[in-house]
Amino acid sequence: MNKMSLSQGRVNQKNKTRTKILDAAKELMSGSKKLTLEEVAHQARIGRATIYRYFPNVELLITEASLDIHFLSSEELFEKVKHLPIPERIKYIQDYYNELAQKHEVIFRRYLSAALLESIATGNKIRGARRLETMSLVLSSAKGLVSEKDLENLKNIGTILMGIESLIVAKDVCDLTNEQLNKTLNWAIDMILKGMADGGEDFV
Repeated sequence: MNKMSLSQGRVNQKNKTRTKILDAAKELMSGSKKLTLEEVAHQARIGRATIYRYFPNVELLITEASLDIHFLSSEELFEKVKHLPIPERIKYIQDYYNELAQKHEVIFRRYLSAALLESIATGNKIRGARRLETMSLVLSSAKGLVSEKDLENLKNIGTILMGIESLIVAKDVCDLTNEQLNKTLNWAIDMILKGMADGGEDFV
């Protein structure tokens, strides 16, 4: 197994653990009892030390779990787009995450602020990677059609061009409306895919 496969395997395992924690938190949140990290860890059948690596405090966990209720999983999104050509898959996913960020903008901003402060304080990566995981699934059938480097670059830039961070730059720095930022981010993806097509990439 090569280094990239090992790395991807570790990422997949981390995503599974994070999903277990969020699912446990959502299940417990359906009751009226106030959550503790220890209770969520017990519900998820993981150790206390493990849950603290993913969520250093219960407020962050509750906020992300509250947002997670509104998300389709990466697998569910892939099922919706797997019949589409890869460029159309990417644009569908981009529109989905941008719409979600706009619909729940206030909560996303609060969560991002809290997560960044916690990351600075602890030096740990606090946030998950839903968009990256979804892009990996969306591009999985392109393996062998383009170089690994180009595939990795497309996965990363696609992830960068969607979600709350792109929204914040577009609205706070560029002063764009939701409609304008959607058009701008769609244009950016189109230009990248056009450049890849002009470069002879087979899947575009």
